[in-house]
Amino acid sequence: MFKKGFSTYKIGNLTINVFTNDIVLIYIGKNGTYIKNIYKKDFFHLSKAVAMTVGFIIISSIIITAIPSSEASAGASGVEYAESADENNDNENGKLMVLADYDIKNIEEDEKLKNELLLSDKTDFSVPSVSTPLKVQTHKVKSGESLNGIAKKYGVSIDTICGSNNLKSYDYVEPGITLRIPNKEGILYNMREGNNVAGLASKYKIPVEKILAENNFKNPDFVSEGEVVFIPDAKPQNIFSGFLWPVNSRKITCGYGWRRNPFNHEYREFHKGMDIAIRYDWVKSTKYGMVTYAGWMGGYGNAVIISHPGGWKSLYGHLSRIIVKEGQYVKQGQNIAKSGNTGRSTGPHVHFELIKQGDHTNPKKFLKR
Repeated sequence: MFKKGFSTYKIGNLTINVFTNDIVLIYIGKNGTYIKNIYKKDFFHLSKAVAMTVGFIIISSIIITAIPSSEASAGASGVEYAESADENNDNENGKLMVLADYDIKNIEEDEKLKNELLLSDKTDFSVPSVSTPLKVQTHKVKSGESLNGIAKKYGVSIDTICGSNNLKSYDYVEPGITLRIPNKEGILYNMREGNNVAGLASKYKIPVEKILAENNFKNPDFVSEGEVVFIPDAKPQNIFSGFLWPVNSRKITCGYGWRRNPFNHEYREFHKGMDIAIRYDWVKSTKYGMVTYAGWMGGYGNAVIISHPGGWKSLYGHLSRIIVKEGQYVKQGQNIAKSGNTGRSTGPHVHFELIKQGDHTNPKKFLKR
């Protein structure tokens, strides 16, 4: 009796697999397993039943003529193929093959596994990753050198230099100081009391695994105070390129340019800054610099002027309270005063100006969004 299952037929130890273009005959005997592949075109005018009968006769003749020396033995891999000892049996329909110590039922599973691997990302091509060992160099700043020039010289960003040396500005570096410069992007951080690797990862938003990969910690859970930790791809958090908004509000009640005088609408005047509406809140330094004026300024009320590297100056007017002094250096984003309604003012706000090399500019063009 034939047992039909999909495209498979069985007659005792003989299995006949009918595929689209060929027929595979498999006979499992005492001395091994024999496989014969026959193209369907050779049986074009025959019915399936006749084809299977012919196949049975062919495989039977193969088994009768097969000699023990043609049997394949299992190799180190557990699977080994061997051609028939009778080379005259080779023809265009395929070659007789012997499969030893192998379960034919696993063939379909192997094909499935192979296809899954071929189509998976695991077997995709990728460029070999080359990990560059961390190397730290030192550079003594000479008079006239800029951070931009130093960064180009060592092939790293200004962020890396500023963050690794706790600098307060992207625009200025003091001559004579010695900078430590890593050979890759990131920050050299001196571990402080109470800090740990997990905390640094959270602060700088860098995966813990990346930090551990760049540092040879004896115990990642207990990094001693003062030990230098390299945080890859981290950027300084206390400075930003450009100018910061001096207050949290973004509501501009009067912009830069010509306007009607708020106290006399018949009079037109040029407004050299912008007024930002905010009620008695902290005013911050737009950029690192030195406080060059802090006090009363007539119609501008309480005011602060800060001089910045590169010929820039910023002015903050109508303040209710000033907390910095002339000659004091302030960091970018540092609180310097509180907004108010002093001087010639129509309500609580801060008057903000930016001056470059003596020329007034529209502050909105330069403020970091």
